[in-house]
Amino acid sequence: MLTDRQVPYTGPYYGPSNPEGPMKGPTAEALKRFCARLGLIDWVDFDQHYNAKLEVAMRRGQKAAKISPTGQYGKDSWMWVRTARVPKGKPREGEYALDQYGRWLIQDEAGKNAESTEEEKVQKALSEFGYQVIRYEARIGYDQYRPGDVTVDPGQVYESDCSLTVIQAFNYAARKTGVKVPDPSRQNYTGYGNTDQYEDDWPKVGSPFRVGDLAHFHSERHVMYCIKAGNIDTAEWCSHGRTAGPELIRLRTYSRFPNEYLFTVRPPLTPPTV
Repeated sequence: MLTDRQVPYTGPYYGPSNPEGPMKGPTAEALKRFCARLGLIDWVDFDQHYNAKLEVAMRRGQKAAKISPTGQYGKDSWMWVRTARVPKGKPREGEYALDQYGRWLIQDEAGKNAESTEEEKVQKALSEFGYQVIRYEARIGYDQYRPGDVTVDPGQVYESDCSLTVIQAFNYAARKTGVKVPDPSRQNYTGYGNTDQYEDDWPKVGSPFRVGDLAHFHSERHVMYCIKAGNIDTAEWCSHGRTAGPELIRLRTYSRFPNEYLFTVRPPLTPPTV
């Protein structure tokens, strides 16, 4: 069962049939993702409204789980959400029905972070790597060769590109912290992978940004990663483009923003809970 730190209680949440509803917030979006993975609702681009479709889906799920089928989200549903698994025959069979992004939504709303100890260590290492390679940018050339060396440390002389810099940063964080940080390109740190190979295949997020978030741009499929949390004006990013070594970027003043900006994604910083 997912712990109360992984899934803090943010209820009650009410749908339109309740006099206090319909409510709006991150938990409603998380519940829509949860119901979709259970096959109770179609998978779409979910908003944060606790609408009639979510209420009907919750009611169906509650009935199957043998809890009061109110369609609303309370303490009994909270326990169900923490234990339910994706059924056989569905994508991600056997995993928790509340996916990692759904947990982040709830954690953010509750002002908690279930992976705070490990995740904070990883984020600190990611920031350290980014600021250090920016400091030593004169030692870092630009090359798109593959496979690349993912085990470099700041201060070394080597060549890299935008995607490889991201992979190197995540590998550095894994080595620095001892946490099994997943390769954001899903290549198991073999030195392969780039922005077109799964590095943008993570949940899309908006401001405020977290350390480790990846901002993607249309021009040459550029990517950079967040090294200081904040909004469009205050967040800081490490970018290694063609014309310069690693450099510090703020989105608002970045020449490719907003015309070239595509989206920002949030890859996991800790191993998935299955």
